[in-house]
Amino acid sequence: MKKKHKHSFFTKLRHKYRLIIYNDNTFEEVLHFRLSRWNVGLLLVLGSMLIIIFTTFVIAYTPLREYIPGYPDAEVLQKAKSNQMFIDSIAERLRIQEKYLNNLKYLILYGEPITQHTVMTADTTKNYKNLMLEPSAEDSAFRKKIEQETKYSISNDKTLHSVFVQSHYFTPTKGIITNRFDRNSKHFGVDIVTKAKEVVNCILDGYVVFAGFTSQSGNTIIIQHKENILSAYKHLEQIMVTIGDKVAAGSIIGIVGNTGELTTGPHLHFELWYNGQPINPENIMKF
Repeated sequence: MKKKHKHSFFTKLRHKYRLIIYNDNTFEEVLHFRLSRWNVGLLLVLGSMLIIIFTTFVIAYTPLREYIPGYPDAEVLQKAKSNQMFIDSIAERLRIQEKYLNNLKYLILYGEPITQHTVMTADTTKNYKNLMLEPSAEDSAFRKKIEQETKYSISNDKTLHSVFVQSHYFTPTKGIITNRFDRNSKHFGVDIVTKAKEVVNCILDGYVVFAGFTSQSGNTIIIQHKENILSAYKHLEQIMVTIGDKVAAGSIIGIVGNTGELTTGPHLHFELWYNGQPINPENIMKF
């Protein structure tokens, strides 16, 4: 019984089928196909390939692709291209404006515009650490005039203390004072040594009246506060405000650095002025 069942199974596998098309009126055979497992499989493969090719053609070359999720229409693509061109034009204008502002800054500081011959690059033939710059005659005359005008004036520390007591003020940074205020040696501030990359805070609300680089003080920020109080922050590594900015007490205005000639290491030189007179910051705040 088992052998007979096996024989009938292989006999059925070897059997072939025919697909016959008849005329509906005369029942005459019009067309017939001999079917087997191989030609049926080949027909399915060819049909699938034709469907895939047709679908790809429809998606790639007809407007129907706009209705398929993930394919943007022509209007969206055109807007994207125009937006990209607009962004590129804004970036170019910003680059030109930044170049103009840098040129203006250089003109204010050094008296001449930036040219190909005045681009600030590192000159390895000079030792800038030991470079000594003599003050100009105009600078010396101006310093002497200021010293004569303020030689016999007396600052009203009581009013200054009242301003700081009534206002919510911040210390510029926390650290160790290595060089204290000394009017006789013309050291009109305190040198605060702190860890590298420490932030510098604005002590009171005010407006930035200077934010730039000087040869002696390096990156410097000067802020005008109420009651004719000025605060100065020197030797910064980075300046984070610009002239004319309104800054709030405690806001970050820079990073402690080691720029300028009058410095021997990373620190903050902080000065406090009231009515044109230098004030010892240690009399007002604790560092």
